Amino acid sequence: MSPLRRLPLLLPLLLCHTPLLAVGNPLPLTEALQIANRIDQLLEADLAAQNLPPNPLVPDDIFLRRAYLDIVGRIPTPREGMSFLDNTSPDKRHRLVEELVSSPGYESASFNYFADLLRLQTTKEQYGLGWHVWLRQSIAEDKPWNQMAYEMLAADGHAAKNPAVGYYLRDRGMLLDNVSNTMQVFLGHQIGCAQCHDHPFDRWSQMEYYELASFSSGVSYQSQEARNAIRKVSEQMRKDDPAPTRNISNKKNARDKKRQADRMKNDRARKFAQQFRLVFKAFNRNEISENTGATLNLPDDYKYEDGEPGEAIPPATLFSDRLHNVPPEDRREAFAKWLTSGNDYFAKVFANRLWDRTFGHGLVDPVDNWSKEAETAHPKVLAYLEEVMKRIDYRTRDFERILYHTRLFQRAASTGEATPGFTLAFQGPQLRRMRAEEIHDSLLVLTFGNVDDKINDGLANRWDEYRKGILSLLSSTPAQLIAANKTLAEGEQEKLEFQRKARDLGLKIREAAEKGDKDTANRLRQQLDTAKREHNRSRRDMAAYSRRDVGGGRPSLNMRASEYPTPFKGDHLVRQFGGSDRETPESSDTYASVPQALTLLNGRVAATSENRNSKVFEALAEITSAETRLEYLYLAFFGSRPTPDEIKDFLPLADDKDDLFTLSRAMLTSKRFLFVQ
Repeated sequence: MSPLRRLPLLLPLLLCHTPLLAVGNPLPLTEALQIANRIDQLLEADLAAQNLPPNPLVPDDIFLRRAYLDIVGRIPTPREGMSFLDNTSPDKRHRLVEELVSSPGYESASFNYFADLLRLQTTKEQYGLGWHVWLRQSIAEDKPWNQMAYEMLAADGHAAKNPAVGYYLRDRGMLLDNVSNTMQVFLGHQIGCAQCHDHPFDRWSQMEYYELASFSSGVSYQSQEARNAIRKVSEQMRKDDPAPTRNISNKKNARDKKRQADRMKNDRARKFAQQFRLVFKAFNRNEISENTGATLNLPDDYKYEDGEPGEAIPPATLFSDRLHNVPPEDRREAFAKWLTSGNDYFAKVFANRLWDRTFGHGLVDPVDNWSKEAETAHPKVLAYLEEVMKRIDYRTRDFERILYHTRLFQRAASTGEATPGFTLAFQGPQLRRMRAEEIHDSLLVLTFGNVDDKINDGLANRWDEYRKGILSLLSSTPAQLIAANKTLAEGEQEKLEFQRKARDLGLKIREAAEKGDKDTANRLRQQLDTAKREHNRSRRDMAAYSRRDVGGGRPSLNMRASEYPTPFKGDHLVRQFGGSDRETPESSDTYASVPQALTLLNGRVAATSENRNSKVFEALAEITSAETRLEYLYLAFFGSRPTPDEIKDFLPLADDKDDLFTLSRAMLTSKRFLFVQ
């Protein structure tokens, strides 16, 4: 667990401007505030040049709710809201920012963002869970973005030893697609069209695409770990059972004898290796290695004059200081270094992504399509953000912390719809609807209160169990591997027998049901249920040998969206409200739909947040004053206190529990609840 989860916020340090204790040696507050102020100065100068006034600063209640939703991804609890609103300190907004960016809630919201960006799928093979745990831990440790990117792009080996290989395994067998996603995510360029032909709207050629993809041409989805283990046990088996030589002596010359001996040796090696097929069955799907002899060739239908169909293409980068003449064994490491430090886009693209995440629109938009025509209304701001990103060594928490301290973050939201692909003058943040995970987590607040500290340890524990099993398997003796493979073979046979038995019983049950023989049908169903239980128990026992079962780790209902394996299933509330399917980078959306309204009115999760057993209604039941009940309800849903007019209109409803319940449902489905002002 991150030290940030254990250390209380040292608020008094704000007054003496001493650095906070946190992971990654964060900026002293004084420096963070100076940088934030400089961003505001540059921004406001641009606005003045365009004869545009900045939006006014928002009142405390609007800032409170915005800060909680943007920084930790949920609404504040009534207690948190009252604590801030009743605070009379002049620097309480800066204090709140410092508290929230140092909280586990920030890590939860950040994980949702990066998992969406990287298209992480927890349940995909074994590596998916390992990549999930690695990403969550990297965020908790405040690992710099350039380091995270480098570790993923240069990764190799088995996921049990290096979970960052999940980045390549995510696109197993789809090298060209992986290259396209890499450029989109890290360097903000959509070059996918050049995979098949010269880009029709940008400068990239198909040759340049293949030159870039060639850096990853040596990625081999074969397990060197399994090969080494099998080689070790095969050598031991050959020692224990030497190859017969009686059929070699009748050969006419030494060359023929040697060829015959080599064939017999290879046949025996394949026979030995086959005996461990089940033990190492999943290794190739969860490991990558570097094949230095592999090349990437132009497609057979290549039609341009700068290359021939089928020609092997050496690696070269697209822009900046072009990287080429890289030895095969250094290809991916060299590419990872170039991408994270040797080009003109990495820092400013990431800075722009975080600006977009904070303020609702990129300085350059779209954030992942920096074509040669890409423009911004605030070029000096963008240049300064790039400088800041490099100065703070790509620490996400510090960079976003700076943005949260700006006056821009405190300004009223701009309600005009920003046009995708066009520049925007930032007079204030963009009005937006809550993201799907924010809706989910805010409903949890209404139901259970603050659950930021509730961590799904099951995911990390299951991964650790699997990882230890793999490492133990790789260090096993030949005898242990032989025994494990035998057990797995027996399990495979048992599985086939169960499937046959279940199929036969199913047919007999249908026949008995068609004849109206209920007693026989029920007896056969009991036999089928018993067979299923025995088979499931056997499967659990087999997992100790196969090391392939890394499921589990299901969160409880009072855990945040970040604690779930992803992506969510299609019928889950998160997906219904636009949560990502993790197929393309940042594929989540906030589009409204009729099913969303029905879910809020009738859905199970939403219903628990407004029922009489929720934290909110438990508290309301103990409040005797109608006016205090109304105030508490407003704090719970809106993070504010009711205005005099609202008290006049709704106070009568607070006298009756059923009316109060109806009012809460209206609040839950209101735009005021669903939107971040």
